[in-house]
Amino acid sequence: MKKFRMIHHADRATIAAMYEHYAPVFILSTGRAGSKFIVELLNLDARVLACHEPRPTLEYFCDWASRHQEQGDVLGRMIDAARMEMVLEACIQERIFIESNQCLTFFAPALAALFKSAKFVHLVRHPGDFVVSAARKGWHRNDSIWEAGRARLADERRWSAMDQVERLAWLWDFTNRYLRDFLAALPAARRLTCRLEDLLGGERAVMELFTFCGADMPEAGKVTAIQGRPVNTLWVDADEPDNMKKNPAFPAFKDWPAGEREKVARACAATARELDYEL
Repeated sequence: MKKFRMIHHADRATIAAMYEHYAPVFILSTGRAGSKFIVELLNLDARVLACHEPRPTLEYFCDWASRHQEQGDVLGRMIDAARMEMVLEACIQERIFIESNQCLTFFAPALAALFKSAKFVHLVRHPGDFVVSAARKGWHRNDSIWEAGRARLADERRWSAMDQVERLAWLWDFTNRYLRDFLAALPAARRLTCRLEDLLGGERAVMELFTFCGADMPEAGKVTAIQGRPVNTLWVDADEPDNMKKNPAFPAFKDWPAGEREKVARACAATARELDYEL
């Protein structure tokens, strides 16, 4: 592939080669699963260009994409317009483009069809801890562009009868089953499932992640430093608008009453077992 100083010098042959042979990495998840942490980790390699939810984030289109999987051409054109220049620029700079973005989850088949050599990381977190983190952020309670686009149950009557915990448990299960099935259809060299707890807990999972992305494993001390500090901590501004319903006091999963924990178990038990989580 030819080298160019800047994106607007790239010729058609380079663009075609980028779509066919360049291997961007897309880290997909439910959100609130360590997506920002994993970007900070991977950016320890100077050859990596890792981005957390770059704009356009496509947050308004998550639910639409989840319900219109049969419209692959439309989804492909949307993702091409949103990401082609970003990926091409990393390609001509000979860097590894990595995007960690929950909003791209239901665009995964379109991404795989567009970038023929793309790789995908399925990032997961314990369902109870996900529900707690999302509830503290006000998910499925806020009135915002994110909430307008967030995936939800198609049955509006059933959805209206569900409380916040039930909705978030449903979201965890629905999203992770979708990603499980998507990855299963890919060649092994293009897929990896990572548990946040394993990435935080040692070196083996981190090394597997860097190797999968084609990046060089950094010094152990640098990895440990990132593993040991909070990333993407919840922040409530003094002038938080009324439409935002964040709740920093929402209790940890281990402190929930049995009935509340059972809501998560009913929705997530089978998928949680597949991912080696206990409820």
